[in-house]
Amino acid sequence: MLYRLLLCMVLGGLVSVSSMAATKASEDPKTLEQTVFELERSVAILQLSTASLGDYQSLSTKISHVKSLEYRVNFLGNLTFLLCMALVVFFFKLRNQQKRLLVLENREDEKAIEQQSKDS
Repeated sequence: MLYRLLLCMVLGGLVSVSSMAATKASEDPKTLEQTVFELERSVAILQLSTASLGDYQSLSTKISHVKSLEYRVNFLGNLTFLLCMALVVFFFKLRNQQKRLLVLENREDEKAIEQQSKDS
């Protein structure tokens, strides 16, 4: 009988502990994210503090490589923008030229019709 009572108490304690853990885990994910961020930051600081000179040099070369890639991407982005603007200007001027050509053709057609009516 005492064993059963002790077993019930142990099982009840386990259930209550697991329910408390479940409520604590679901309480505030924001604080959990903050804690994970702080732990990752601490690990990064620890890794940097134990880094050697070669590690710093390789990190420096990687950073300079990334910066050069950034400059290339910026240049290509600017170049693409300028090409698109040039195309817009080109199509605008082409449209104006087509309008002028259409007006000239209409004038020539009117002159030809007037010439034919005078000849008849």
